[in-house]
Amino acid sequence: MPVRHVLVVDDSKSARLMLRKMLQGFGMTVDTAESAEEALNYLRDRQPDAIFMDHTMPGMDGLTAVRQIKDNPTIAAIPVAMYTSRDEPAYLQEAQAAGAIDVLTKPAMPEILGVLLERMHQALDAAQAPISAPVPEDSGSVPVAWVEKAVAEKAESVIYDAIESQILPLLNDVIAKLRQEMDAKVKTCSQVAERICQEQLAAWQPPPYESAHPPLTEDTIRAQISPLLDERMAIFRSQEQAKLEELVRNVAVDTCKNQLHELSERLVRQLSNRFTEAVQKATLTAREAAVEAARETATSEMLLRMPEKETAITHPETEDVTTVAERAARQLWMDARRDLGRRIYWAAICAAAVGIGAAVIVYGLR
Repeated sequence: MPVRHVLVVDDSKSARLMLRKMLQGFGMTVDTAESAEEALNYLRDRQPDAIFMDHTMPGMDGLTAVRQIKDNPTIAAIPVAMYTSRDEPAYLQEAQAAGAIDVLTKPAMPEILGVLLERMHQALDAAQAPISAPVPEDSGSVPVAWVEKAVAEKAESVIYDAIESQILPLLNDVIAKLRQEMDAKVKTCSQVAERICQEQLAAWQPPPYESAHPPLTEDTIRAQISPLLDERMAIFRSQEQAKLEELVRNVAVDTCKNQLHELSERLVRQLSNRFTEAVQKATLTAREAAVEAARETATSEMLLRMPEKETAITHPETEDVTTVAERAARQLWMDARRDLGRRIYWAAICAAAVGIGAAVIVYGLR
């Protein structure tokens, strides 16, 4: 049984129109529905020979609608093909598992559509019974909704036919004229641009070498090298000045240390010499005092041998020799200590002055 009546289910108006015109080219009657729910309501009253079902639609999707169609024994024999842009093998297997006969990939090609229609013919022949639309119980009255639907479909069909027969040829002519005009303008613009480029290339002259690259004279080289030399010399001076300051600082510190060491050694030697001289002087003085005491002792013994009256007239009472010697030694030791303390004081003052001078030199070098 050949396919004569087809239902196209798609939420896209342009997709419905395109497939409808292709099916009409095969001499078929085409009805359309905008959703799966509308298609199921359509199948309650009428039975087409074949159905083209879109997959993605608002509400129920196409595969769910196919499963409901195959679960209804009254319309299960109607061959259904998925009309979608999905063409992966996994989707084909899923569609066939749901009950679809095949997948027609958007945009549809007439050759592929013809092969698919032939398979639908074979499926109808294999069903061994034509699918007839059920007769309403009240055949004398026609539902108002069905009449409105038929009128709307007829009006849509008239509009589509008018668009195809009158408006589309005009649009094609306008598009063809616009394309010709655009091609002519593009060609004209290309010619004008080519002529302008040729004129500019003919008038162009390379700039003289001297203006682009001045000759390298001695003054030019000096003018270019002098700033570089000045910059390098400034960097070198700053680096060398820092190194020189560090060197002078180190030398000044070492010199101050050496001078302080030498001064301290010199002071120690002088103090040692003075102390030695003071000890020798004290020893000599003590010796002289001892000799003098011995003399006085001898004189006193001689006086003791003389009469007592003569002794009282000629010499007063003499002191003890040991007391005189101790007093002389103590006086010499005190003088030596005062001299030593005075020299140490002056040595400390000199060392402090040298240290202050070294610090001033280092601060000035910074």
